[in-house]
Amino acid sequence: MTLRWFSWVFLVGPLFGQAAGSELLAAKTMARLAVFDAGLDGTLGVAVIGLKTGARLCYHCDTWFPTASTIKVPVLVEVVRLIRAGKLSYEQRLPVSQSEVVPSSAAYEKAVAEAGSLSVRELITIMIQNSDNAATNKLIDLAGGFAAVNTRMDEMNLPGIRLRRKMIDLAAAKADRENIATPMDMVRLAEMLYSGKVLDAGSSREILEFMGLVKGDVRKAVVPVGTATKTGALNRPFAIAVFGAYLGGESPVPGATKIVFDHFRKLDRANAAGRFLE
Repeated sequence: MTLRWFSWVFLVGPLFGQAAGSELLAAKTMARLAVFDAGLDGTLGVAVIGLKTGARLCYHCDTWFPTASTIKVPVLVEVVRLIRAGKLSYEQRLPVSQSEVVPSSAAYEKAVAEAGSLSVRELITIMIQNSDNAATNKLIDLAGGFAAVNTRMDEMNLPGIRLRRKMIDLAAAKADRENIATPMDMVRLAEMLYSGKVLDAGSSREILEFMGLVKGDVRKAVVPVGTATKTGALNRPFAIAVFGAYLGGESPVPGATKIVFDHFRKLDRANAAGRFLE
């Protein structure tokens, strides 16, 4: 796929047909992502939106990638919609059983042994905070299944996000019913959450509060950094989606995020011409 990048914000108008300094910086950042990608055993897709400026970076951002656990956020969106509509409540309890346990479901299995039930709030919490797969499968059913989640993404103009199987369904994966997303649509979902445009401002805030429970490994590469509900030390907060395919155990997230963080930190420290002010 041809590499492409987009910058929607020009801090100063080009003079005499020359590129603005921010455009040159964006091109340099794209080149750094390409070098990083070349060092990976698999493939890479990155999409970035500046949350205050709307500026975008796109590296293979319109390519489909397997979502891994990021698909849990669209599931959460539909569950919160049903709660806000009065069709579910955070405090209603649901029975849980050993037969529902799948790999990477320790919190769910603990609830089976100790309480025999979980509230919707507890299911959401362990789905997001613990990335619990059995809780996710329970919430997919509660949300109305694959079609309900995908319909919600379509209505939000995010057709690049598709829920097509439950967690740890190897048979579905072998049949090519993989959960997939484009980095651009996933980062647009993040930008909509930040802007309070997912369902409504209150719903967006609730979803971000749940997402704020995640302690990701991005902090190992970028310090200081904020996630979900915090914007860290940058005056130019950004949303980023990093996806990979054909990878072994390596995660491209910290490396790609550091490159993008450096990009926005340079913009943050400089004036429109690119002169550092500190």
